Amino acid sequence: MKGPLQDSRRLRFLGWLVATNVLSTVLHYVDNVLSFPEYPEPAWATPLLVDAFWFLMTPFAAAGYGFFARGRPCLGGAPLLAFSAMSLLSLGHCLYAPMCSVSPRINAFILFEAGCAIVLVASVFTLLARPASRHDRRPKSFT
Repeated sequence: MKGPLQDSRRLRFLGWLVATNVLSTVLHYVDNVLSFPEYPEPAWATPLLVDAFWFLMTPFAAAGYGFFARGRPCLGGAPLLAFSAMSLLSLGHCLYAPMCSVSPRINAFILFEAGCAIVLVASVFTLLARPASRHDRRPKSFT
């Protein structure tokens, strides 16, 4: 049976993983906005829309982690998976130009973000499959 230390390690790992995912999106989205003409984009995309999408997606990461931290992993899984799905949309750049026609810097940001998202998806499913031990569960408050 796992004790509280192992469950707090799992939560700490999830925290670092969420932070790394948010960092990967910051790197990609800032580069996308600053180097917009270099990125393959649909005709309707603008730097303002790219920027706005980051502000739309990032609260999902914070909310998901917050639910996990409060001992509510079933509520935390959905926003983290939604955040991951939105991060994987970065691969959509490949629909508008082959990877070989885009700079290595852009490919690195896109692949780093997508890779982080895949690891986050796998980790969320693993955490949901193995709930915290009864020793580490916090009582649920109604306030």
